[in-house]
Amino acid sequence: MSDLLEVKNLKTKFRTDDGEFYAVDDVSFSVKPGRTLGIVGESGCGKSVTSLSVMRLIQSPGKIVAGEVILNGQNILKISENEMMKLRGRNMAMIFQEPMTSLNPVYTIGNQIDEAIAIHNPRLSSQEIQNRTIEMLKKVGIPAPEKRYSEYPHQLSGGMRQRIMIAMAMSCDPQFLIADEPTTALDVTIQAQILDLMRKLQKDFNMGMILITHDLGVVAEMCQDVIVMYAGRVVEQGTVEDIFYRPKHPYTKGLLDSIPHFETGTKLQQLQTIPGLVPNLMNLPKGCRFQDRCNRFQEDCKAIDPRLENLRGVHKVACHHPIPADAISSQEPST
Repeated sequence: MSDLLEVKNLKTKFRTDDGEFYAVDDVSFSVKPGRTLGIVGESGCGKSVTSLSVMRLIQSPGKIVAGEVILNGQNILKISENEMMKLRGRNMAMIFQEPMTSLNPVYTIGNQIDEAIAIHNPRLSSQEIQNRTIEMLKKVGIPAPEKRYSEYPHQLSGGMRQRIMIAMAMSCDPQFLIADEPTTALDVTIQAQILDLMRKLQKDFNMGMILITHDLGVVAEMCQDVIVMYAGRVVEQGTVEDIFYRPKHPYTKGLLDSIPHFETGTKLQQLQTIPGLVPNLMNLPKGCRFQDRCNRFQEDCKAIDPRLENLRGVHKVACHHPIPADAISSQEPST
């Protein structure tokens, strides 16, 4: 199966009063139709900037300075902004992180979804656009969609607003979807409903999807492929089975070990943590970026910056001293 999206050596730089830094530094990955790629890592590791770079939504003082983003064989970093606007919504769409701030508070729900449909379907009448919006609200499980059409974002709950964001993203049947923390701040019941909805829509439209999340349980449930990011770079990449059952990078192992496991009859243990903080991107250490927090640190980690190397299949790791197989005790991730 050919790739729907292929990102090659992507670099995104930001300029500040204190200097320049790369928030995304030589990142590569691909997404196939009908499959979901999970992007995981701590806050500040470059997940959201990567997604905004793919959508070409980076604003000043940020700038995409290198790489390729190939959608259906076309490098969209080379096309004009007018051509890019035609692709957004119809060919690729994004569910943003916080629906309350992403939705415009002074426009009704109907107005905001209507606009996306009208831009990409100029021949439709206003009544046809409204009917399509209401149908989309029904698809995402909004009760009384005719009533909600005329309501404002503040009149809806967090779960309802998240469904509205999904309806807006899906209104023009995109081939590719980015979901940036789609279940943040939702309770577990609503989270399960949103994930079920996204899974159903992906199946209906055979979409390729990127799911950005801190929740490794969501990754285990939703994704087939995973990349782990740290300080702007991909440090491990593989199938969800590779990452959860055969992690090779100490950072990946640290993230997995921080998941609480509840097993009947076992003594509760203190949660494990990763010591320290993500390094300042304007003052990165020489060599491995994870060296100050790594329990497998050796002297060569200070001297040489590790690059992604193939292990087997699609499994890759950027580490001078990857975790050996006999040191890994796999556990089913908590979902």
